[in-house]
Amino acid sequence: MMPARPSEHELRAPEAVAWGARPDAQPNRATRRARARQARLKKWSPHRSGTLLEFCSVELASGLILNDWRLMTGKNGHWIAMPAVKLLDRHGNPRVDANGKPIFNQIIEFRDRSTADKFNALVLGLIRAEYPDAFDRDVAP
Repeated sequence: MMPARPSEHELRAPEAVAWGARPDAQPNRATRRARARQARLKKWSPHRSGTLLEFCSVELASGLILNDWRLMTGKNGHWIAMPAVKLLDRHGNPRVDANGKPIFNQIIEFRDRSTADKFNALVLGLIRAEYPDAFDRDVAP
């Protein structure tokens, strides 16, 4: 008669004694969501100009660092504007739309509005946590 095959837990028991508990190889949905929300404010530079309040850089849990995001203010409150490049014509002059405003090309974009709103809330939360008075300094433009 063959002895019963040991379980995964029984096989890992000596390893846990020596090295501590093994991190989950397949974290559950709640753990993945919590990790996805982890981010930190890496850089913060006050720069008041019109509706622009500050520049910031955000480091995501994955290690990706997003530079030159802008904290903006307006009649609908605060939001985070993504980095963009001003489009130029062949003579090096800024391209403008029908209203005479410069046209910008987004470097980064979100797949939908819901995702953008979640990221916006995340970054605004990071700013509020580290610089609670950042939103008090702004004045209506």
